[in-house]
Order: sequence, then structure tokens, then C-alpha cells
Amino acid sequence: MYNPYNGQHHYTASASERDALVTVHQWQYEGVAWHVSDSSNIPVYRLYNTANGEHLWTTNPLEYQVLGGTASDPANRAKAANVLAGLKTNDTLAPGYVRTAFGDGWVDVDGNGCGTRDDILSRDLTNPTKLDTCRIGSGVLHDPYTGSTISFTRGSDDDNDGGVQIDHVVALSNAWKTGANAWSSEQRIKYANDPYVLLAVDDQANQDKRDYATDKWLPANTGYRCNYVARQIGIKAKYSLNVTNAERAAMSQMLASCPAQTVPAESDTAIPPVSKPSPLPAPSPNPSPSPSPSPNLAPSPKPNVQNGITPGAFCSPEGAKGIGKKNGVTYTCKRDNAGRLRWRR
Repeated sequence: MYNPYNGQHHYTASASERDALVTVHQWQYEGVAWHVSDSSNIPVYRLYNTANGEHLWTTNPLEYQVLGGTASDPANRAKAANVLAGLKTNDTLAPGYVRTAFGDGWVDVDGNGCGTRDDILSRDLTNPTKLDTCRIGSGVLHDPYTGSTISFTRGSDDDNDGGVQIDHVVALSNAWKTGANAWSSEQRIKYANDPYVLLAVDDQANQDKRDYATDKWLPANTGYRCNYVARQIGIKAKYSLNVTNAERAAMSQMLASCPAQTVPAESDTAIPPVSKPSPLPAPSPNPSPSPSPSPNLAPSPKPNVQNGITPGAFCSPEGAKGIGKKNGVTYTCKRDNAGRLRWRR
């Protein structure tokens, strides 16, 4: 439609709206703009912008929900089954996945000064304590995958993960195979560190999951399965990733048991703001002077500082400091549970 009063072109899928604009408001009908092929399996969502009177379209169901003003209201979020219907199906999986295509480990993509692992621990653990501004020292995880409760302590096991790992709910390998292979390196690094994609979970459950899609793996905790599938659907919709026919069928079957299930909103997975730990109280003054050091005792040597160390590797001497060769983080040579000296944070 052409609006002769302001020179704008508009579109509508409503014949009655077209007729009213032509007969009542003397707009000019310009004919059919396009048809959406049923075989494409990609719905086009129509939106009306009340601020300027324009009609707009999107093929992204989450964008439709946000622009429509419903994503912020939990009662009106997009139903997972409807969002799933908007995902493209493709059984051809891209080859050539390598982990480094998504960056080398956790990075600070949100600019809050902390690595993504500690951001997610801060979000997902109950009563987290901090060793400094960023590093989470302890907390409790109510694991969604197993339904168990895990007492997390940083560096309390040989894997140095405290029994908690950060899972990419749609695995990096799965993302690569279903569309991320065509992204830029920056896009893949952003995906690998996106809080919407990440979840703190039991380390063994994460290992068992591997890079499986819904048709090959579901959490042992049956009460979380609908939420899990909805989260995967939300991630695939946000990043326009494909699903296979087998994956779609498994997702649909699960959602049939929870038809009201909605995809999570971005606000549900947001990282809490970083707060600096409270300063320690000043020490009480010592009323008596410290004794003079014995003249026969040499001063304690300063700890060694070693550059280019590998976190978790064996080290010596105890108490030495090391700078990570990839991340520049300072580590300390200290004993693990078996009494071996390793580089630990």
C-alpha cells in the first residue's frame, strides 16, 4: 500500500485492512509484495509499530516476542512448541568442527572484568563466596541435570572444577554442525560465552551428555527435561541454528507432555553485576613492639615467579608463583588432595 499523505509504503496480510485503507483513506493498492513458500518451513512474523504506524516483519520468533512486548511477561512468552515450529530443519551436518573455532577457553565478553566461568558460577550457585572480585571460592549447586545438590569448593578435586562444570546447553559441536560453521570467529566466541547458552551442572552429567542433541540425550532429572528442551529451542532460535528431523521429533515428543512450556527469556539467564568483596577490617595495633630478628637468621627468600606455566601441571618449589602462558593469570604452586605440587589458582 502507498500512503499519499506521507509518501510511505506499507504492507499488510489483511485483505479487509487493504480495502479499508483504499476506500476510506484513499491509499493506493500496489499489489502483492511477495508470497512465503509453504515448503520453506520458515514462518514470517508480522508486527505493527504503534510509534510510527509501520508494519514490519521478522523470521526470528524471539525477536517477534521481544518487539511484540510479550517476552518480559512470563505468562505470555513464546511457547516452546511454537518457537520449535519456526526452526529450520536440515539433516546435513557441517563437518570439520574443532574446539578452537570457538576461542581458547573462557573470556570476558561482557566487559565486567571476570571470566565467563566465574560469571556463570556466580549466577547459578546458591550462596556463592568470592576469593576476590571475580573468583568464586565456594557455593551450593542444585544441579538441574541430576537433581542432586553439590557443595562446590574451588580446586577441591584433581580436575580442579569442584565437581561443577559449565555446559553449553547446545554443544559447540552441535552448533557448528547446524549453522555456526558459517559464522565469523567473533560470532563463535560470543556464542561460546553467552550466558543464555551456558549452565552450571554436575561434571559427570556434562561428560555423559557430550555433544548429543535431544534425540540422543536428556537429563536424568525428569522434572527438568521440558525446561532443558525449551532452553535448547530458545538457543537455536536466537542463533538461527538448524535442527535435524530426529531432533525435532524428540523435542516435539517431550513438549507434548508440557504444552504450556515457554522458552526462557534473556533476563532469566542474565549475569548478576559484579560486586567487590567487602574490605577486611584494619588489624588491631600491637601494644608491644615486635622482637628484633635474630642476627643469625637470613631473611626468607621471595617466592619464585615463573612465566609461561600450564595451569594444573606439576610444579616446584611449593609457594612459587607462575604466570599462565595463555591467559596471563597468576597461579601458586601448592599441593592437591594427593599431596602433589601443582599450579593452582
